[in-house]
Amino acid sequence: MLISEVFAADATSNASSIGAPFASFIPLILIFAVIYFLIIRPQQKKLKEHRKIIDQIKRGDTVITSGGIIAEVNKVDEANAQFVIEIAPKVEVKVLKSAISEVLNKEAQKVAAKPIEKGKIEKSDKKNKNQPPEEISSGDSVISTLLTGLQKLEYRGYDSSGIAIINNEGEIEVKKSEGKVKRLYEVVDESKMSHSTVGIAHTRWATHGVPGLKNAHPIHTNNVVVAHNGIIENYNLLKNGLEERGMLFHTDTDTEIIPNMLTLYLDEGLSPVDSLFKCLNNLHGSFALVLLFAEYPDALFVAKRNLPLAIGYNCNTVFAASDSNALSAFVKRISYLEDGDIAVIKSSGVSIYNNGTQVKRSIENSSPSDFLISKNGYPSFMLKEIFEQPRALNKTINQFYKQYKEVNKKLFSELSYITIVGCGSSYFAGLIAKYWLESVAQVRVYLEISSEFRYSNIKLEEGSIGLFISQSGETADTIEALGYAKSQKQTIISITNTFNSSIEKISDIVLHTLAGPEIGVASTKTFSAQLATLACFAVELGKIKGILGGERIKQLSSAINSIPEYVEHVLNVMKIQHISGSILEHNNVILIGRGSSYGVAMEGALKIKELSYINTVGIAAGEMKHGSIALIDSTVLVIAIIPYDSLFFKTLSNIQEIIARKGKVIAFSDKQGAPFLRGVCADVVQLPDTDNFISPIIYSVAMQFLAYYTAAKKGLDADCPRNLAKSVTVE
Repeated sequence: MLISEVFAADATSNASSIGAPFASFIPLILIFAVIYFLIIRPQQKKLKEHRKIIDQIKRGDTVITSGGIIAEVNKVDEANAQFVIEIAPKVEVKVLKSAISEVLNKEAQKVAAKPIEKGKIEKSDKKNKNQPPEEISSGDSVISTLLTGLQKLEYRGYDSSGIAIINNEGEIEVKKSEGKVKRLYEVVDESKMSHSTVGIAHTRWATHGVPGLKNAHPIHTNNVVVAHNGIIENYNLLKNGLEERGMLFHTDTDTEIIPNMLTLYLDEGLSPVDSLFKCLNNLHGSFALVLLFAEYPDALFVAKRNLPLAIGYNCNTVFAASDSNALSAFVKRISYLEDGDIAVIKSSGVSIYNNGTQVKRSIENSSPSDFLISKNGYPSFMLKEIFEQPRALNKTINQFYKQYKEVNKKLFSELSYITIVGCGSSYFAGLIAKYWLESVAQVRVYLEISSEFRYSNIKLEEGSIGLFISQSGETADTIEALGYAKSQKQTIISITNTFNSSIEKISDIVLHTLAGPEIGVASTKTFSAQLATLACFAVELGKIKGILGGERIKQLSSAINSIPEYVEHVLNVMKIQHISGSILEHNNVILIGRGSSYGVAMEGALKIKELSYINTVGIAAGEMKHGSIALIDSTVLVIAIIPYDSLFFKTLSNIQEIIARKGKVIAFSDKQGAPFLRGVCADVVQLPDTDNFISPIIYSVAMQFLAYYTAAKKGLDADCPRNLAKSVTVE
């Protein structure tokens, strides 16, 4: 039909020349029309119906059709939420499978929680009706899976690692190594660990006790072995009490409290679950635990308070992990435990308890491709993630406007101030956003460090907004600070790169960045994505409050949409790699900037110090003369962030003051600013001209490049800088 219409249009314009040829095409047109109406169109209609049915299945609706994909939904098994189906024409089975796999075994929500009979929970082999129907395999060893899982979690900490199983003799078998997980592979291979179908593993970021074999997890007694995230705040008091009862301690960790206390309770005749309930009631602090008990070799026990812990389901295996992103590489469905939950994972199913009562937790679909870890040919994850920024920024900007449509704009119309809270790079993103919000929206911003704000006694105005920034959504200090703001009846907006995080669950509004998984410990694409989200938010706030005029709104919107293109340009400025060699010649480096460039200087200094271990500080350029200029001599390198903006010549004056004292200055500027700096500074890196509003994002990417190449030239691992972890879930 479409072809005949086009052809007829051509025929009208060329009527004199195509009369006879046109007649010869009529049979072909008729044949095509017959094929279209009798075959193609019915198939398209059928596929449309199929997609509608699949959508219904995804929502959990009961679907009955006659002759579509599903011939009949014969039964809905509410206990396991299974669709018992018959499939119509076999040719369509493949179309159906993907839809069924997404909803199969969706947890039923209608069965009320049942009280449990204490002491008998884990003894029962009866399948828990509230859990998915698959069973844990009894044939495959879990050791290789555990090691693979640890590699996916290694960015969370890499001081030491370990693995534990219950061997065929019913004994706890533990292997540990110092440093990265690849060393644990060697240790396990050398020791020929026993076959097992249940095991636990841990990669550590040290809190109590120096990194090393003695303090590596899992920690164990003869009866219990545990891997632990978090801090036991009252461990000294508990340790003294346990030592008085004859328990011995062999590590410097707070974790050892747990297996020792559980061993005492087991000796008193309590069951593992009752022992866990009693033990956890004695612990002050936050934790996520996975445990094995020697007398229960076919069961895995997990528990949590304040820190994340998820259970994943895939075919014949059940997983538990502290990071749902890493877990999604293995599983199709994930369940998130809540505070106070204890879960028992057995071959007969998964049982979850809270406060002595059996409970249910919803199970969500997870894409196995969410967390594929690959450098894709790059020498490091960090460099790969730097180059991923144009795409990440484009997705994040588009995502902001999709999310923002759902936000109640009335929250912002009378807004007089915002409190922004974050740690590390997230704090510096907030610092840059402070300048944006105050300039384009005329909203007063109070910027707070999470670890300080959580202990403040500031009285906050009820109904005002608290903006919390955390790339992981699990930062302990930020979560606690958010809780304080919530107690002050603040409206909570959070910016995070992770879905289903702890921060998301307690926020009123969530603005997700779509940077994708970030493995390198130093924030790169997540930081720039945070800035892009904050820039969009500032402009929208300026519009709502009537501060920005129509022309300026167009300019800013255009500038924001062009950010990915400008970042692409920065990725091709090879001079940054050359400049990094200058940093290696100095033991002390200072970064300076004014206005929003001050935030860039702070973030750039953090990147250089954490990756290259060179003492680097960020200072507001105007503050140099108030003390820090005393540091300046010929051995100090100063890096100036100086785009050509309203403060350009003020910063240039500060540069002259530094040079007068024999300091060496390298300037990062743009096409307009570079001519004023050449001949004055030791070197100038020219970045693209942009609207000054978005320049902090462009210059931040340049600082990431600079820090990366500095570390690379020192032969350091940019992905895993010493003493750091990607997601800090402890104080």
